[in-house]
Amino acid sequence: MLLPGVFEIFMNNRRIVFSRVVFMVFYSFDDVLRVLQVFQETPCEVSDELRGWRWREPPLLNPYRARINASDLSFGCDTGRLAYLRHVKRVKERGGEELAFGLAVHRAIVSATTVAKGILYHEKPVNGGLFYEKMKRMGEELRKGEGFSRFPEVFDCLWDSAALAYSSALDRVLSISRYLSWDGVVYRVVPWTCEFPVDGRPFGLNRAIRVDALIPPSVIVEFKTRRPSRVYEVVLAGYALCFEAMFRVPVNHALLLYLSFEESGRFRVYENFVPVDDSLRVEFVERRDLFLRAVADGFDPGLPRECDRYCPYLKTCRGE
Repeated sequence: MLLPGVFEIFMNNRRIVFSRVVFMVFYSFDDVLRVLQVFQETPCEVSDELRGWRWREPPLLNPYRARINASDLSFGCDTGRLAYLRHVKRVKERGGEELAFGLAVHRAIVSATTVAKGILYHEKPVNGGLFYEKMKRMGEELRKGEGFSRFPEVFDCLWDSAALAYSSALDRVLSISRYLSWDGVVYRVVPWTCEFPVDGRPFGLNRAIRVDALIPPSVIVEFKTRRPSRVYEVVLAGYALCFEAMFRVPVNHALLLYLSFEESGRFRVYENFVPVDDSLRVEFVERRDLFLRAVADGFDPGLPRECDRYCPYLKTCRGE
């Protein structure tokens, strides 16, 4: 039995749990509790040999000395040529407008989260109204910077969303008690940490791969502006495996947040609740080995049958 507003579909015999309700991307503590309830009501069995802490043993064992980026795996390159071009030939990337847009959205979310925590810790506003005013002023200053000037409407929309969500959350938390520790207040208002670093070396990835957001103790969250894709779930399984290897904490579920923007700059958020099951973990290992082999052996694996339209090497492989 799923929560109201949550539905499931079956794709290639795989159960996919979605929520089509419009949410702010900046989670409140109540949103966290709601997500955890969905996870609890979506069983996911994981074999012990496929837990991240078993990385020294087959089938998780990495047979290569090479390393790749986690982002290498997030494009639909079914031969692994992307890794060959990036790490062997060192070909310069030429990302399109869609990748630049996604990066701008990611930067805005991270900046809004960081600034919100800074205001809460340093200013200690006594109500949501004061927090909102300070947040808006900080946003106006940041908007002028080079990193956010390319998509100003999107930045404004995300920043306004953060200011509203966190100011409202602050009022709710402060109404609980006058004697809460301020560190506890900040956590209840901004319950996630953006760009959480995880050691990817046990699985042939970089030393400090960054999870878009982590909700303690072990809810991994990724933001996407591109179309939903199975490959994002596969990469998410890789993050879960690395997290398990580092902290020895099981990760049975993770969360993909798809942000869909309108021309006006407004956006909707679609939640994809991902069970990190055996099939997804095996698929990650197979994909990792494919890409690592192209780098370790230094050979060109050739073009895939179909290229990812968002790949930063699309023009290199297919021409202008």
